[in-house]
Amino acid sequence: MNRPSFTLISSVLSLLIFLSACSDSVSQESDTTLTTVKLYTVSGDEHANSRSFIGRIDAVSTVDLAFQVGGRVTALPVQQGEIIPAGELLAALDNTDYQLAVQQAEVQLAQAQRDLERAKPLREQGILTPSAFDQLQTNFDIAQVALQNAKRNSQYTQLNAPFDALVTRRLIERYSTVTAGTPILRVQNVSELRVHINVPEQMMRQVQDKADYAVYVKLSDDNASLHPLTYREHATEVDVVTQTYQVSFAMPRLAGENLLPGMTVTVVTENNAAQNNMLIPVSALDTSTPEQFHVWIYQAETQQVSRQPIQVSRIHQQQVEVLSGLKAGDQVVSAGIYHLQDGQVVRPFEKY
Repeated sequence: MNRPSFTLISSVLSLLIFLSACSDSVSQESDTTLTTVKLYTVSGDEHANSRSFIGRIDAVSTVDLAFQVGGRVTALPVQQGEIIPAGELLAALDNTDYQLAVQQAEVQLAQAQRDLERAKPLREQGILTPSAFDQLQTNFDIAQVALQNAKRNSQYTQLNAPFDALVTRRLIERYSTVTAGTPILRVQNVSELRVHINVPEQMMRQVQDKADYAVYVKLSDDNASLHPLTYREHATEVDVVTQTYQVSFAMPRLAGENLLPGMTVTVVTENNAAQNNMLIPVSALDTSTPEQFHVWIYQAETQQVSRQPIQVSRIHQQQVEVLSGLKAGDQVVSAGIYHLQDGQVVRPFEKY
């Protein structure tokens, strides 16, 4: 009784093993015949119209400041690398001689005024000739001008910051004797900072309206470090070596950031006029129909592909900008597209 039962079980097991082997063989043959394709997942890429540039910080201007009169420097209360607010003292001359010149001019003006006052009744009586009276009037006018000039020269003995000035270099030392026009300090106007970038010729050609672009300076990797820039000007002469145009932006001085002229920063530009466009690899574009571009969309549920017409705009760094026909999350075939047919079952490429 036991032996036939054992024989039956052995036969059933052998049959199951044979069927399983056949099934594996058929499955392996089926897998090997499937076309392997490489997929690309479409996303609403916020970087589709974003570009990064290396920017260089600069001051609005760099000037050498000098006194408009000569003398001995008695005050130079600034240090190199210090930012002096507009109107604050940068340097001063000994103004003793200039104060004396003001007093002398005041005395001469007072004397000229007395002479003119005494001459008025004489002129009315006809005792004083017109030419003599005119000479006294001229002396009075000249004395007034001399006093104004003496006061102005006295004011010129102080050199004040004409703007928020970053002192880059002291060109003389305290107690030096200088003549009018001798450079005293080299300063940079940092009332605002300028950021220069070099824009390629192709991008300059595409710019229709500067208002379509938002420009930011990026000081670290997180988005919180993005600070907006304001357009100021651009060069219309191309750099003959790099074929780029310099574009300048304004940036306010940021609290807590030690940004100095000559430093480099990352500048990000975004085209607001085309933020919703998507990018796909050039290799995913089916150009077999000249009048209409297509892509092959992969359906994960059925493992099948289907041909989808799309509208494209321009090529951007080996990628095509798609205007319509795709949505975020679509998977398109990016390699091997010319061997596909509608409804064909394919196998996604995983790794080498």
